Amino acid sequence: MRGGEYADWIEFLGRHKTLVESGLADSLNATVRRKNSWLKNYHNAVIGENIANLEPGAMTEDGDPWEALFRGLRIEV
Repeated sequence: MRGGEYADWIEFLGRHKTLVESGLADSLNATVRRKNSWLKNYHNAVIGENIANLEPGAMTEDGDPWEALFRGLRIEV
């Protein structure tokens, strides 16, 4: 992925993280909680894959490390 593609991907993953965290925190339904738990695990696996595929030391146009941005998108709930 190139810089612009990563920026779009980061934005999408941020929205997805928020939705899954909300689902984990707010749902009273056990089935919905299990589904959100699965989504959390899948989301974090995708984050791990993206980190693994980064070129070492890859930086954004602003000089921020892509790896740090992806790590900040992990769901820890």
